[in-house]
Amino acid sequence: MLDHLDPVLVERADGTPVFANSEYVRLVGPSDPVSGLPSHPVSDEPRRAELRAGGVRVSQRIAWRDGRVLRRDYLPVHAGESLVGHVWRYLDVTSEVLAEQRWRASKDRLRELSAHAETAREEERRRLARTLHDELGQRMTSIRLELLSAVDLFRATVTPAQVGIVDRLQAAAGLVDVGIAMLRQLTTTLRPPVLDHLGLVEAIRWEARIFESRTRIRCRVTARPHDLKLDAQRSIALYRILLEALTNVTRHAEAGAVRIGIMRHRGVVLMKVEDNGRGITAEQIASPRTMGLLGMRERALVFGGDVRVAPAPRGGTRVLAILPVEADRPAPRPTLETRT
Repeated sequence: MLDHLDPVLVERADGTPVFANSEYVRLVGPSDPVSGLPSHPVSDEPRRAELRAGGVRVSQRIAWRDGRVLRRDYLPVHAGESLVGHVWRYLDVTSEVLAEQRWRASKDRLRELSAHAETAREEERRRLARTLHDELGQRMTSIRLELLSAVDLFRATVTPAQVGIVDRLQAAAGLVDVGIAMLRQLTTTLRPPVLDHLGLVEAIRWEARIFESRTRIRCRVTARPHDLKLDAQRSIALYRILLEALTNVTRHAEAGAVRIGIMRHRGVVLMKVEDNGRGITAEQIASPRTMGLLGMRERALVFGGDVRVAPAPRGGTRVLAILPVEADRPAPRPTLETRT
């Protein structure tokens, strides 16, 4: 019956083969005509000796010499506390590995598409903010100046019948002022000029001041080094993550204070946003409806980073964004062992 199973090899405690089914013989090559055991059971004896010495059940993938990927299961056989033998089983998992590789490749392509879409969105925001500021903003300013000029002219030659006209022109100028302020706020939301001109740290400080003024929630910012510099793509990603984190504080935290810290250390940049509010539950963190958290993670994943959300040690919620900044490629995944 064992000949109808996957390749199996049984050894004594010292590693001497005592049984190999036909599938195993077919896998590893010619067998001895007398014993029926493979003449050269395996080509990885040092590694197998290491597993035998460990005496612990192990499953691992290995790349076989014909290009297939096998899962090798090692099972130590004990009699009481004594190790009396070893059983090896080999299972072909090539199709499973290929499916995993296709899944990873698909995930990587989706991530690249997401990064491209986000870059396009940021460029569109930048272009729209510039157009609103340079064109619409200037025209609204010109309208305001024309209205004020008309007010001055009417005042110089005003008659009792024209007093109402002067008042209407002044009201129109006031409305234009409101429109200019709203336009300035809109362009700043689309793309804060301070981020482009002064960098990420100053943009964070600027946003913290606005947040504190708007919400009355104390906000403290620390940076190490104080003049930390990042490329434009990572800067905007961290800035957008910060905005989402502060939005969550405003909507859900019921906090009285927020601490923002950013530092560069050993090839990564870390940004922490921590509040002293009511905290967050594991269900809220894992909920698929928490789109803000998913959006933050997606922004970080574009750069091979991560965003971790958890209860803060002293109460409240902590958001930690981690982005690699070194030019080196991300650490490779564990590779398969090779067989020759």
